[in-house]
Formats: sequence, structure tokens, C-alpha cells
Amino acid sequence: MLFSLDFEWLADPLYQDWLLEGLGTTLAITGVGTILMLIIGVVGAAIIHFNIPVAKPLTIIMIDLFRNTPPLVQLLFLYFMLSDLGMSYTDATTGERIPLLSGFACVVISLALYNGSIAIEVIRSGINSVPRQTVEGGISLGYSRAQIFRWIELPIALRLTIPNMTSNVVSLIKTSAQAALVAVTDVMFYATQITLETFLNLEVMIVLWLIYLVITTLVVLLAKQLAKALTIPGFGAGAMK
Repeated sequence: MLFSLDFEWLADPLYQDWLLEGLGTTLAITGVGTILMLIIGVVGAAIIHFNIPVAKPLTIIMIDLFRNTPPLVQLLFLYFMLSDLGMSYTDATTGERIPLLSGFACVVISLALYNGSIAIEVIRSGINSVPRQTVEGGISLGYSRAQIFRWIELPIALRLTIPNMTSNVVSLIKTSAQAALVAVTDVMFYATQITLETFLNLEVMIVLWLIYLVITTLVVLLAKQLAKALTIPGFGAGAMK
């Protein structure tokens, strides 16, 4: 007992296993979601940067659609509505209709689209921050427009936007807690199960709060080290205070 709080349930091997399994799922969602978010961000920023016909207006629509709507609504749409639209299959054994996308896939996709739409704008701002003289230097060396983007603008932009991109990743981690609403067994899901069995709502939520705090703190610290290692001399950006 601590300040009239009961944390003895943490010694239960079952609850320990649940939290560890849930933590693994949360980290998997975060890892896959972050990778997809960065891919969406780079591809979307490139499409807008190169002013690609048809693809550019579609990308802008995507940004407005996903950035300006709640990620929970997007998740529930993917999880429930896609099956109603026919994206499901029949289990040969039970004959039941099974959604084509699992709960885990829906969570990852919804987070990647929501945070990816933000990442597009973040990377675009980084590209726009690249000094014109640097781009002109690439032109004078005979680089094509694509080569300038690949070897000059994008690497510099990614370095300059590490602080903002870190905030986006932290947002993704926190939003991943909504996975429990579609029965994905993340740490939030198991924390809820523990509260139902122990009725220790406050104690369990304190532990859950600390788990998310540790994860996000580690991400921020890692990003700070990465920013220092990738700081570009003379640009005055890329380092996080």
C-alpha cells in the first residue's frame, strides 16, 4: 500500500504478462505506424513539390480529409464501414464473415494516414527552408531536379524537421491508445481488463500513465540525440533544446 493506493496487483504474474504483451503490441503499432507515416510524408511532399498533375490535388484533398477529422472517426470507419462496403471474406470453417483488415491493421493504417498527412506538411516546410543558394549549387553541378530533391533538399529537410516530426511521433504514440476500442490487445486494452478484475481504477491508470510517459520520454530523448548527430553546420536548425 502506498498513500492508500494498492499496487500489490503488479506482483501478479498474469497481470505482468498482460502488461508486457500489451506493451509489445503498443510498440509494434508505434513502429509500423511511424514507418508508414514517414513514407506517406515523403511521397506526399514529393508529389506536391514536383507539382505532379492529378496526384497533387488528390494529395491535398487527402491532407485536408485526414488532418481535419478525428483519428478515432477514421479508425471506426476503417474497422466497421469497410466490411459493410464488401471488404470482407467468408471463413471456410465457420462460414462467418471476417473483415479483410484486422483491428491491428486498421489502427496502423488510420494512424499512418492521420499523422502522415501532418508529416507531409512538416516535410514540405523543411524543403521550403532549404536555402535557394544550396539548390542553385546542385544545379551548377549538373544535378537534375529529381537528383536535387533526392540528394540535397530531402536530406536537409528531414534533418531540419526532426523536432516537429518528433512531436508527430509522440502524437501517434498517444493516439495509439484508441486501439483498445477495436479489441486490439495493446497496453490500454489489458489495463482496462485489469481494472475490471481488480476494481483498482486509479492504481491501474497511474501505471498506464507512467508507461506512456516512459515511452514518449524515451522517444524524445532518442530524437534529441539523433538531432545532435545530424545537425547541419551553418543551418542553425536540427538541434532540439
